[in-house]
Amino acid sequence: MSRRAGWLVVATMVLVTGCARRTPEPSEDPIARAVPPPAGSPLAKVQVGMSAREVETVLGPPSDENAYMTGKAFIPFFYGRDRWRRAYFYEGMGRVVFAGGGRFTQNARVQRVEYDPNETGRAH
Repeated sequence: MSRRAGWLVVATMVLVTGCARRTPEPSEDPIARAVPPPAGSPLAKVQVGMSAREVETVLGPPSDENAYMTGKAFIPFFYGRDRWRRAYFYEGMGRVVFAGGGRFTQNARVQRVEYDPNETGRAH
């Protein structure tokens, strides 16, 4: 191998290694605290970081739900939890949005609670 080819291999390894760093997990979404649900609302019992099962124990099954990937799903070597989101819609109450990584049913945690008394209960 020539000296030039050796430097090319080293430069490529440094570049790839630099891209493979893990990014820190977001501590808390600022939207989650923007407009809290009123104290009398069942949504007030839902806390950021709860699992889908815990939310369903508190609020019951959702009227509707949807799931979608975020742009972070397409970042190479991204190992964070925000690769996809799932929203539970509760008629007359609002929405609970989960963020996760991997499979849709694992590692889902509440990212934010959106209080909306005019919620139709259908995925938009």
